[in-house]
Amino acid sequence: MSFPGRPSVSVIIPTYRDWVGLQHCLLALAQQHYPPDGFEVLAVNNAPDEEPPTSLVWTGQVRLLSEPKPGSYAARNRGIGVARGGVLVFLDADCLPEPDWLGAALACMENQGADLVAGHIALTYKSARLTPAECYEKAFAFRQARNVERGVAVTANLIVRREVFDAVGVFNEQMMSGGDFEWTRRATSAGFKLVYCPDAVVRHPARNTLASLAQKARRVSAGSMALHGETGALQGSGRVLGNLGNDLRELLQRSDMSWRERSLVLGVLIYLKGVKLHQRLAMRFRPRGARELPR
Repeated sequence: MSFPGRPSVSVIIPTYRDWVGLQHCLLALAQQHYPPDGFEVLAVNNAPDEEPPTSLVWTGQVRLLSEPKPGSYAARNRGIGVARGGVLVFLDADCLPEPDWLGAALACMENQGADLVAGHIALTYKSARLTPAECYEKAFAFRQARNVERGVAVTANLIVRREVFDAVGVFNEQMMSGGDFEWTRRATSAGFKLVYCPDAVVRHPARNTLASLAQKARRVSAGSMALHGETGALQGSGRVLGNLGNDLRELLQRSDMSWRERSLVLGVLIYLKGVKLHQRLAMRFRPRGARELPR
């Protein structure tokens, strides 16, 4: 969909104190093979008390917005509210889209008659010998093809027709994690078509420390509790542990991982299950005013 004198596509990127990552993302967007006058870029600063460095390079198609309400979904909604395109595209600030990324995503949308397109997310690593955290990410992070089979997708690489938001509403700003799954499930449940596009590739750095994985696990666990309306101390714990068997089966079937990598993943997997269970107990018994998680 296009409008005379307006870009056909709006790329929305929430950012929180990651100006270096955002700069790399913007430079990659400037290298897109898609016509530059056909898309705009909306970078939404979710830490408005922090101004971007003067060294940051902006192209003419980039607009910087500000959203004081905490959370990436609030930031994305801010972008949606001012976007001029008929197609809305979501990236994370630390993603690096390949030059053919946008064109490939839009071709998938057109050729498959899709309303939503989930692109491929390729992980990058700091060195050839992966850390335990990187092994875990290699095994389980950003499984877009599998997500799409379940009717959901992550917003690190998601392309959506505007009319989908018109029909089902915007992201749930109350959620600090899991809002992408909640929204895409809302859209597919309403009958909108979601497809996976392996040719629409962005690169994303793998988390390389256990501390960063644990922080994400706590956030995801809290988001899952909110998504499923769980208030009991042990409510949902069975689902956390129940997924362990599926994760183990998937891990054993990975032909692209060495036995060293798979054994490290097993240890990290068990550790993170414990982190999630602990987080559920902490969220249940923590004072109501102290439940906000670190970002």
